[in-house]
Amino acid sequence: MSEKYDLIIRNAVIHTMDQDRRMIDRGSLAVKGDMIAKIEQGDLPEQDAAGQVIDADGMILFPGFVDTHIHIFQSFLKGLGADHRLIEWLNLSALPYGTVMTPRQHELAARLACMEALKSGCTAICEFFYTNQDPELAYACIEGMRSTGIRSVFIRTFQDTGEEYGMPSIFIEPAEKAMREVASLKKRCKEDDMLTIWTGPDVTWSTTKEGYRTMLEYCMSENVRYSMHLKETEVDNEMCLRNYGKDIVDLLEEIGFLTDKMLAVHCVNLTERDIRRFADYGVSISHNPAPNLYLGSGIPPIPESLLAGVNVSLGTDGAASNNSTDMLETMKLAALIQKGIHRDASVITADQVIRMAACGGAKAIGMEDQVGTLAAGKKADMILFDPRHLKSFPNHDAEATVVYASSEENIDTTIVNGEVVYHKGDFAGGLSEAELIREIAAEVEKMKASL
Repeated sequence: MSEKYDLIIRNAVIHTMDQDRRMIDRGSLAVKGDMIAKIEQGDLPEQDAAGQVIDADGMILFPGFVDTHIHIFQSFLKGLGADHRLIEWLNLSALPYGTVMTPRQHELAARLACMEALKSGCTAICEFFYTNQDPELAYACIEGMRSTGIRSVFIRTFQDTGEEYGMPSIFIEPAEKAMREVASLKKRCKEDDMLTIWTGPDVTWSTTKEGYRTMLEYCMSENVRYSMHLKETEVDNEMCLRNYGKDIVDLLEEIGFLTDKMLAVHCVNLTERDIRRFADYGVSISHNPAPNLYLGSGIPPIPESLLAGVNVSLGTDGAASNNSTDMLETMKLAALIQKGIHRDASVITADQVIRMAACGGAKAIGMEDQVGTLAAGKKADMILFDPRHLKSFPNHDAEATVVYASSEENIDTTIVNGEVVYHKGDFAGGLSEAELIREIAAEVEKMKASL
């Protein structure tokens, strides 16, 4: 009996990235709706048909990557505040410009960041949003993300203190008000499996103990996941120690904040005890190697965290502290910095890094049962990687090639929720890279003039 599919990919080397590390040479994958319907060795039966067929001869099919931390508005700020440490950089770039950007600029920044993410193999992205002075800014950002077809997590965060560190007063609000805004945004944007809305405190030095408790009460009662910057630099602990006489992780444990709903970002200064507690409570880490190097923040204990059983994912962070939203570049940095700091080439492997980007990212956003591996019955989020480019050829080991010898030119096709959203340099939905660049150039001039 013949089967009718929406998409068939033929002749691919399929890396399922399942627990058995199953690889299928010259395999076929069929998509029906938004789901993977079938994966088989060889070709599908001749009578099976599809609305679209991609011949992937010579290419490798992987699950899509998940970028678990980005600040989208910073895509307008690449290079501003360069060569400064975190607090100085914030006060030279992200904070002042974040106070003046318009909804239209947020929407365009979202398209820029998400299109680059798709072009570097990401099928999902987590936006950590903290410019909350106008609710329309968040809505515009979400609309920009949705327009690209990427799977989106929108994290509407809050700050309820922090002026002494340079946090603009326009960003500061009571935690109770912030949670009302989160609830309103969830209602207005109608969440589905392509968009989920979280919350979280922005950073330790802009959050009070009462703010943590208020947010946690909301998240536990409404089953909402949350994220926060944690131990990115030594400054993170200073306010907590001064006001509460405790390390921030001790404080979070005391109030019940360490749960499997938590995604902790950066984690440069984790202690052995912190790592054990993360493993015990099911806290996930978003490792952002590029900004940690760019801002001189340091190198987190990632191999130690993996060894302890902590789930680790990867994030690019905002483009103002990375200068790109390139997941492939992030993967290479994630591997190389650990090898160098430990003086051990085997301390982290290409397989571990690519799994952080795919499986680790899926678990970090609570979707490991739907994305992160390729299997029948899971969401059709995947990429076709073409190694036939000068930088990446010859290809002797697919995972090593992706992690150590690839660039955006290797991403032939990105498929999200069963839809081809990027294919051979072109984006779906009428999105034009050249037109977007022209629009952004004009808006950047407006933004700069407003300061």
